[in-house]
Amino acid sequence: MARASQPDHDPDRRRLLRRAATVAVTTAGAGVAATVGLPGTAQAAPGDHLTMGTTNDAGLATTTLSLGYAGLTLRNTAGAPLRLVPGEKIYPQVLDSASGTVAVDPSGDLFVQAGPSGNEVNSWVWTSEWATTSVPVRPTRVLDSRDPDLRRTIVSGASTLDPTGRLTPGNPIVLSLDHLVRDGYALKGNVTVVGMTGPGFLTAWGSGTRPTASTVNWSAAGQILSNFLFAELGAVGGYRSVLTVQVSAPTHVIVDLTSLLVGHPSQVVAGSGGAAPAATPVDPAPAAAAPGEPIVIGLPNSPGVTTVTSAAPDGAATLALRNATGATLELTRGDSHQLGTIDVGAIAVDPGGLYVGNGSSVGYPTHAAFSTANATMLVPVPPIRILDTRSAAGRARLLEGAGRIDARGRVLAETLLIVHLRDIVEYGDGMLGNITVADTTQGGFATVWGTGSLPTASTINWAAAGQLLSNGVITQLGGYETVGGDYHPDVVGIYLQKSAAAVILDVTGLLVHHPESAVINIPTSVRTATGSDGRRARTRAIRQAAERGDRAVRADA
Repeated sequence: MARASQPDHDPDRRRLLRRAATVAVTTAGAGVAATVGLPGTAQAAPGDHLTMGTTNDAGLATTTLSLGYAGLTLRNTAGAPLRLVPGEKIYPQVLDSASGTVAVDPSGDLFVQAGPSGNEVNSWVWTSEWATTSVPVRPTRVLDSRDPDLRRTIVSGASTLDPTGRLTPGNPIVLSLDHLVRDGYALKGNVTVVGMTGPGFLTAWGSGTRPTASTVNWSAAGQILSNFLFAELGAVGGYRSVLTVQVSAPTHVIVDLTSLLVGHPSQVVAGSGGAAPAATPVDPAPAAAAPGEPIVIGLPNSPGVTTVTSAAPDGAATLALRNATGATLELTRGDSHQLGTIDVGAIAVDPGGLYVGNGSSVGYPTHAAFSTANATMLVPVPPIRILDTRSAAGRARLLEGAGRIDARGRVLAETLLIVHLRDIVEYGDGMLGNITVADTTQGGFATVWGTGSLPTASTINWAAAGQLLSNGVITQLGGYETVGGDYHPDVVGIYLQKSAAAVILDVTGLLVHHPESAVINIPTSVRTATGSDGRRARTRAIRQAAERGDRAVRADA
């Protein structure tokens, strides 16, 4: 399914907040890894001493420091204490490195080999360059079309409201949330319709052309209905965080905000609401350096706790490590992890991945870093209708259940529907969206789920015939193999009980290990471009991680 054109949607503004060092690297251009500004010329060879304040080249050898806990301390009073220089050709060899290996790829992403020795897991640490986080805010009413004071967020379309403030059919209004968030990704909250004059529906989205999807539906005049809202934020003109709302029949609309999806919490305006052996050295020898002796590069060293202090200016690092064709740093995991007070900034690895000391002697003394190996993130997408049983086109994604839909497009009671999300997501963990039932025959309910047996739970309920109702949905995604043997890794199941009904399912967000799994947001030309080794490596790693365990969707109880 092709993504709708959005002329007012500026993709560049979707670049998340970056650290200052990342900005400097990115600004320098594609050749930055080859001209990293390391001081001096190569001075040290394997077996020589490491020379302070200059460049040291160990050739093909690995320099090993066999230390006690936090055995290497780097201090820089005027800049970064450590720099890992991006490697130009680290893939695919780094994918088979020892647990604890850390490297920075040409895109500036931090690769960490997580997991225990023999069961390593490729991961990429989440950063504010591309990851998202949800920030809850004080519930805030951003629109109530009945109240002139609560219509002030409307920056486009206010003239199309009727004299009472109702939205009118086919006329979108645009709300600015710039006073609440800077370059927000998406919002979560609640949308309510009241005072409608007849049946209709409402669609909320970021910016650009209205998508073929609905957020809330109603069947008659005089109703008051609410639904969960998760919508991407867009950009229009000089406004950087906007929400567009359009209705098919006159109605008042209320929008309440409860959470914002951003790259970093600072975007929300205040008040809103067993380790593998080290590489074999060139000339194996006993540990060359002991406490008080110089570090010998290209050989194992056991110097105890070593502190390197500098005052390198302008953000330069105390220690810069570079390996153009492999990992720049390996943190070897100890056989036992001793809890206690761990200095702030101490970095180490355990089977879960990278962790950072927090200086506490109470509770957990470390913070784990989220990565593609141990966490998922929420990525907004333009609203996409993946199922509408009332039309042949709307049933195109059905893998099971198409034979149990009547002439009016109603799914018969006790029917399992399996819907695939191919070309929308690759090995996703979950989805957010909206489910609607229409033309019900009697009271009943439907369950939406993604893995395992049919759960004892309901997603949407209805009490009588002829109803039109919607509800927000958050569900896992699973895998499904058809009778013909075709396997689909990203599907969702829907099971209707006690009543027939037409079913509509729209997707507004995806839970993924990396945003590149949300392929609907990435043009095919980018996904297949030359030089995308890192992207393909991540895709393979994420696929392998996603297929661990039972992801199959089954209708058995």
